[in-house]
Amino acid sequence: MAILGNIVFWMIILFSIVGLSFEAGRETGASEEAKRHNRIMWQDSKEYQWQHK
Repeated sequence: MAILGNIVFWMIILFSIVGLSFEAGRETGASEEAKRHNRIMWQDSKEYQWQHK
């Protein structure tokens, strides 16, 4: 029974680490997308010219 409890304990620890890292990655992706979306592109920039060929 102690072995089962130990396995469950470490599975909970691993699950929380994976869950927190996934959530942190998702937040980083959302903030990067927001920065990219709200960026001003001037007409003389190379990116503007690349997208409007």
